Amino acid sequence: MSFYRKTYLCVCEGQQEKMYLRHVASLLKKSPESVVSFNTVIDKPYRLRKTYEEYDHAALFDFDFNEVEFKNNIEICDKLDKENRPTKRKNGKRVYHAYSNVNFDLWLILHKECFSKSVSGNHAYVADVRRIYGLSKTDDIKKKSVVEKIINQIGTTIYYSDPDFSIDIFLRRVLLECGEIE
Repeated sequence: MSFYRKTYLCVCEGQQEKMYLRHVASLLKKSPESVVSFNTVIDKPYRLRKTYEEYDHAALFDFDFNEVEFKNNIEICDKLDKENRPTKRKNGKRVYHAYSNVNFDLWLILHKECFSKSVSGNHAYVADVRRIYGLSKTDDIKKKSVVEKIINQIGTTIYYSDPDFSIDIFLRRVLLECGEIE
């Protein structure tokens, strides 16, 4: 029997992302043979410059209609990945950007249905998240107790893909490495 253990250091923009990663880790845990964990902190991608752990890193962030910050976050991750990538001559770590476009709400929707809708504001998916997850029209989908209700309804790591995301690329890498998918 082979054992798989891997920890990722993840910088998350918000509580939703942090709670989501904790839930994904619980879905992937098959003790004792396979354990994936995410050490998470709420901060911006630049925080990854200050870390010295040997873990692979990921930065979860959104477009949030701020193109300058969005591009800067991608550049930070790409530069850190290039600088820290393992080679034949040195150990290293990977640094992944795991962004959602427009925001993380759409990623939650894509766990339940194939969805495409052009939006022009950050709150455009709120009604859809409430509908899909059976929430009331007044539930605050960013509130911790409501996020828990949403995340607890995600029973698998299967999701519908979106070409404007990189979070699915990061998650697919995690699933491949732990043997969840081939």
